[in-house]
Amino acid sequence: MSLKPSRRLSVFAFDPSVASKFANKRIKTLTISLPWEMEKQAEDVPFVGPRGDYLEVIDYDPSSGAFYKPVDLNDARLRACSGLDPAVDNPQFHQQMVYAVAMNTIAVFEKALGRVALWAPRDWNPKDRADDPDKGFVQRLRIYPHALREANAYYDPSKKALLFGYFHVGPEHKTMLPGTTVFTCLSHDIIVHETCHALLDGMHPYFAESSNADVLALHEGFSDIVAILQHFSHPEVLEDQIAKTGGDLERQSLLGALAQEFGEALGRGHALRDALGRMVDGQWQTIEPDNSALERTNSPHARGAILVAAVFRTFLNIYRDRVADLLRIASNGRGILPAGELDPDLRKRLANEAAKSARHVLQMCIRALDYCPPVDVSFGDYFRALVTADHDLYPEDKHGYRAALIEAFTAWGIRPQDAQIVSENTLVWPTFQEACADKGVDTSEFAKDFGVLVRAPQLSPENATTALANVMDGRVLDIVADLVKGLGKRAVLSRNSLALGLSADRKTEHLDRVYYAELFWGLIHSQKHDVLFDLIGIDLTDDAPLSIRRSKKTGSPALQIHSVRMASRVADRGQIEREYVVELVQSRAGFFDLDEQTRADAGKSDHKPDFIARSGATLLIDARSFQIRRIIRTRGAISDDTVMARHRAFHQGRTTRVSTAFDGLPETPDPASAFAALHRSAGQGDAQ
Repeated sequence: MSLKPSRRLSVFAFDPSVASKFANKRIKTLTISLPWEMEKQAEDVPFVGPRGDYLEVIDYDPSSGAFYKPVDLNDARLRACSGLDPAVDNPQFHQQMVYAVAMNTIAVFEKALGRVALWAPRDWNPKDRADDPDKGFVQRLRIYPHALREANAYYDPSKKALLFGYFHVGPEHKTMLPGTTVFTCLSHDIIVHETCHALLDGMHPYFAESSNADVLALHEGFSDIVAILQHFSHPEVLEDQIAKTGGDLERQSLLGALAQEFGEALGRGHALRDALGRMVDGQWQTIEPDNSALERTNSPHARGAILVAAVFRTFLNIYRDRVADLLRIASNGRGILPAGELDPDLRKRLANEAAKSARHVLQMCIRALDYCPPVDVSFGDYFRALVTADHDLYPEDKHGYRAALIEAFTAWGIRPQDAQIVSENTLVWPTFQEACADKGVDTSEFAKDFGVLVRAPQLSPENATTALANVMDGRVLDIVADLVKGLGKRAVLSRNSLALGLSADRKTEHLDRVYYAELFWGLIHSQKHDVLFDLIGIDLTDDAPLSIRRSKKTGSPALQIHSVRMASRVADRGQIEREYVVELVQSRAGFFDLDEQTRADAGKSDHKPDFIARSGATLLIDARSFQIRRIIRTRGAISDDTVMARHRAFHQGRTTRVSTAFDGLPETPDPASAFAALHRSAGQGDAQ
């Protein structure tokens, strides 16, 4: 992100139908500060809308075949007054709204992860990235505010774009005037939700593959979590709600669910509202947790809503604990405030404490993404990721955040599979040293070699090749040599830009990740490190089942180095902690017929697989010592037949449920319609 002064832009704090109500007049709009990343556009380039380093707004309406007049947010008059005033009937404000809210969401992610955000590569195919590393880089996510004349909004991974629809409310709706036009691009929550889909896809492309009941639910639930907690991070909005509820955020309705205009008009989001709470005598009341709720549904939206409810309860418990002393002081020790209007100073203090709690929980939720396995993720995995990430950064848990998290998640029945004891100690992912001690393995040599690998981009191509020859097997060094020579000639790779954090150039960051992924591939394939394979959970042996995808480079089981990236975090004493996040993935063809599976394992099947199973691991490697610090594995290695049985059972059972475009073979997805269909199916899927 740029270090230039912030840009301030006005947006609707809530959907226009909510913001227009007289009772909400004080929180109708919100002004947010954004990183200044929008340079003046060259005169010879057609100006179609706001355009920066991350986003490009194109306001084309296919149904009418027209472009709306673009807004120039660099205009001095708009810069002086926080942009255009919010207006439902102004397409130029619609452009400002989507740009500002999406950009703010990106900034929140980058702050939590300590690195620049990258979009999922175009034509994502890691095995080809070494041949043309520039090809896959996506500079900007496109946003189309009026892309659809339908009741939908979604992230399109093939277009690398967010598409927002608009529609007319039907006569059957009870609270909105029939014929009213609803613009989804004016919903703060929907913009955040869809931007989160794009950001998550950039980090974990395989999280869009439905390999268990939780994967798509995590995509939906996580996106709703960010949308809700971003609302709670604004004290000026919270202050109004706290005044209405006497400081008890559990009794509020405006922020407690995504029950805004789009959800009300479509019936979308009812699973979320049902999980969070309901209106009782005109007041919002949260639902008591149900530890068996997950067992009764396989719908991505219903399961995602349960994840949101667990995080939301975590936030409420933390907020109540943080303000308990304020309430005791204000109530002469009783802890219950008297009836009537709250003192203005108390309102501000309560709002600030709520916003701090929301920001911390939001950062916890985003940081946990680096602590998840790269494929086949479950709610239990994400639960462990949340606890481990916070434990590593704040070992003492002075404010009891992890205790609140564990209590809320277990109350909703979320726990790691087969966990007999659920506590902080059992939830934290094991350290690699613990795993090595159990196996009697010494990995000190690996740390030395990884240190050589990390420094290679800072050397000339010739010196880099010489250095790598000391840590790689000659066979694999020959395979990566051309890449070392090609990328090593680029001046942009003269230093380790992965360590530059938010000041890194995004394209250079992309090239560095490609470079390091190939180098790590060579390192892990070096035979002297084969003792690591069992610990990591990968199979590179020649006698592995032939249904495991084979590498065209080596002829052995293929290993995809999904990503090598840097995470930078500010720890409890203010120190900067940096580590490499390395993700490894293997794939195997699966068949419903066990005899056909046996033939495939022996290399004797010519049938198209019924499904593709994937397994893998995330390695967290200390940026100073180069020691593998933690290992985060999927449940079983790819050659394990019990892993195949679990995948087989899920894919066979899935055919009996309502389908979305995510369903079908992972090898033949329809990315253009995947997220669109997932959202269209919300109503019917949640009913299950």
